[in-house]
Amino acid sequence: MLKIIQFETEKHQSHLHQIWEEYCNWSNLIFTHELGISFDVSQFLEQYMSQLEEFVPPSGRLLLGEYDNKIAGCACLRNIGANIGEIKRMYVRPEFQRKGIGRSLLIAIINEASHIGYAKLRLDTAPFTKAALSLYRSLGFYEIEPYFEKTEILLEYRNNWVFMELSLTS
Repeated sequence: MLKIIQFETEKHQSHLHQIWEEYCNWSNLIFTHELGISFDVSQFLEQYMSQLEEFVPPSGRLLLGEYDNKIAGCACLRNIGANIGEIKRMYVRPEFQRKGIGRSLLIAIINEASHIGYAKLRLDTAPFTKAALSLYRSLGFYEIEPYFEKTEILLEYRNNWVFMELSLTS
């Protein structure tokens, strides 16, 4: 069954590299099809792997979903401002989708953000990720204006991107 585990560099680095490579290839395929843009997968993967320190405690987290002893998905959390966390690289491998793994990872990362003390949790996603948008909305995320911390989204696509937030305070 599903276990949510905290990433450990020595133990999980090769697994993370594989899953992020899949994530980058999937993103590139979708972006090419939906937006007509392509990017260098190797360059993005190298950049992602160089950003690991953003996702470590005390202000970040990198959670893995392990299903039947296989890494099925991941979710990351990083600090982007005073009391604001951001979810990054939410991904579930296609063969593990529709098993509740994405929902479990998202709930776990929301709980981690709350324990850290974040008041708000933000994320961005492409407008064509219908299942992800539905999941985010089902857990209380709502759309907001683009936030300034988002330097990864090129300006020409920012207006068409979806930016969301969840308040973690009652």
